[in-house]
Amino acid sequence: MRIRPATHQDLDQIWQLRLETTELLKTREIDQWQYVDPKLETFKKDIDQHEFFVAEEHHEIIGMIAIKSGIEHTYDVIYDGKWHYDLPYLTIHRLAVKKDRLGTMVSRELLIFADQLAKDSGIGYIRIDTHEKNKYAIRLFESFNYIYCGWILLVQAKGDLKRLAFDKKL
Repeated sequence: MRIRPATHQDLDQIWQLRLETTELLKTREIDQWQYVDPKLETFKKDIDQHEFFVAEEHHEIIGMIAIKSGIEHTYDVIYDGKWHYDLPYLTIHRLAVKKDRLGTMVSRELLIFADQLAKDSGIGYIRIDTHEKNKYAIRLFESFNYIYCGWILLVQAKGDLKRLAFDKKL
């Protein structure tokens, strides 16, 4: 497996992984990725900004992750807690792994990659969020020493907008 920057040529496989993840979350009764977000345009923009990466094996995309720089405005207000640091940070979004690869360490390798990217960029602080029912993501984040900070509200118009927020300093 290798992790590399995504290209527009990857969009078909990325979109298929998005749809597969939407169905998986639905079967787990997690109201995340169930409406229009993330849109195809979101993936295109991430790729254009060089902030989207794919895990690939034998030319098949088996995982993906957005590692965003700059201010994430949905993180401006946090409820029932606070961010642990007021420092420049990277934000992780759109972390997903093919269903038949769950439990095979792909998500862990993507988070290790994110940690290394943060270190290499000189930004040693990362923020991430997930739906409160997504116990798999929560367990994964905690295993990577992310600390619960409180909860945030997404700006999209449909569904459960509450997300648990985590951060970590490298």
